[in-house]
Amino acid sequence: MAARATVKPKKQQPKPIPVEDQIRQRAYQIYLDRGDQEGTALDDWLQAETEITHTVEQEFVNPEEIQDTK
Repeated sequence: MAARATVKPKKQQPKPIPVEDQIRQRAYQIYLDRGDQEGTALDDWLQAETEITHTVEQEFVNPEEIQDTK
C-alpha cells in the first residue's frame, strides 16, 4: 500500500487594514493619550496620517535605492 501525501491547508494571510482605517485608529489613540480633550481632532488626524504614511512608505522603499540617489 502506497503512503498518502499529506496535504497541508494554506495559511490564510490576514487581510491588510486599509490605510484610512489605520489612520483613524491611530488618531483615536492619540486622542485618548491626550486625556479625551476635544478640539484637536484635525491635529490628531494629521499626526496619525504622518505616522502611518511614513511607516507605509518605509515598507516599500528599498534602502539601496535611497543610497544611490544621494
